[in-house]
Amino acid sequence: MTEELFLISDIARRLDVPPHRVAYLFLNRKLEEPKLRMGNRRVFTVDEAKGVAMAMGRIWDVNQQEGANE
Repeated sequence: MTEELFLISDIARRLDVPPHRVAYLFLNRKLEEPKLRMGNRRVFTVDEAKGVAMAMGRIWDVNQQEGANE
């Protein structure tokens, strides 16, 4: 079973916010860093991404598909 992973840009796109707003949370709000890093990039699990969405006051829609047009 594979787990879905997200970069900051993926989370920003899904929450419809600029990527710098997501990065800002880690610089100033002291959110816990994700456990996984690849190179110099933060890599988030679904649960960690949901935590970012909650900190931004957004809802992480589990039914939302990347690039889906409704």
